[in-house]
Amino acid sequence: MSASPRQFVGFTRVVTSFGYFLTVPLLGVIALRAGAMTPAEVGVLIAVHTLARRSLAVPMGVLCDRWGAERVLVLGLLLEAAGYLLLASSFTFEVWLVALAVDGIGGVAYNAAGRVVIADASGDGTSAASFAAFHVATNVGALLGPLAAALLATAGAPQAVLVLSAALYAGSAAVAVGRYRRIRGPRPSTSAAAPWRQALAPARDPVFMAYCALTVPLWFGISLLVAALPLEAATRGLGYLDVGLINALNALAVVALGTWVGRRAEGRTVGERAGVLSGGALVMALGCLVALLPQPWALYTAMMVITVGELALIAAVDVVAVQLAPPGSTGVYLGCVTTAWALGGTAASLLAGGLLDGSAVGRHVFWASGAVVLAAGATGLSSFRRRMSGSAVPR
Repeated sequence: MSASPRQFVGFTRVVTSFGYFLTVPLLGVIALRAGAMTPAEVGVLIAVHTLARRSLAVPMGVLCDRWGAERVLVLGLLLEAAGYLLLASSFTFEVWLVALAVDGIGGVAYNAAGRVVIADASGDGTSAASFAAFHVATNVGALLGPLAAALLATAGAPQAVLVLSAALYAGSAAVAVGRYRRIRGPRPSTSAAAPWRQALAPARDPVFMAYCALTVPLWFGISLLVAALPLEAATRGLGYLDVGLINALNALAVVALGTWVGRRAEGRTVGERAGVLSGGALVMALGCLVALLPQPWALYTAMMVITVGELALIAAVDVVAVQLAPPGSTGVYLGCVTTAWALGGTAASLLAGGLLDGSAVGRHVFWASGAVVLAAGATGLSSFRRRMSGSAVPR
């Protein structure tokens, strides 16, 4: 018996997330320990990867709506496999820049397609549990990936981490090609508009655009584990195992609680879910303040506090976009939310690369700024919640 669409996406998500978290959280540490790159170059690499992985989400969403999410899913996995193979071929800044751009484009294609498949398979498309399960599947791989990477890197084989990641993505791509090789039929989009008009349609929805803007601080917050953690760990004199353990603890919390949180969020209105997101942003702001403390335990605690805020995000952020999307536009609306992720993640990467340079002043400015950004996001989402709670629109 073949797997359901949601089961298949969950399977590929577990495998590819293991490959992703084998590599990405430790890229900065590997590069710095090898003496191949500067902190600023690491910040640029992570920013380019984040931008490529998120900024093309709207075109990919249109492609999913018009060409079929399954086809886009296969394309994304093939590109990601190519990116990781290139990443494993060299330790130079220039090659890694190209490799991370290619992987990022593949990642945005896969993420967009996977979420559209889940939305289509969820009946009314508003299943918080289904979207939370997607994030849980991500973190099943993330639970073991950072620890395995840390052990390999500590044993003096950091390139083996990159090769293993490439193999996992290539295997997932091969399985996806086998499953979807016989896709036929018309394009699924119900829109008669030109693709560029369809891509711009969310811009004419002021409520949705306000929502997207208000999610940027949330994406800034959850990007801190990739953008800031390796550089902060290096400043504190922590090593591969510390970074790997913190990422694994983050993943363990999401795996243990993510589905439960998603079920608790079922049946909520847009206003109620905005309130959940506001609380999550406030909790992440507290995590940034904890990171200011110099004690060895502070970084572990800060990242776990941020993880609590992340749980709020996975239970609501995608579901609200689907609730606000008109029929036939699920992909492009989810793409806009992912574009907000690009903005938040890129800002976190560039700010971390510029400020977490080993100086006490730089790290204090970075974490204090992060707390301010997240507190502002919490305030905006709280205002949005009040506005939507008074709306007559059945959202």
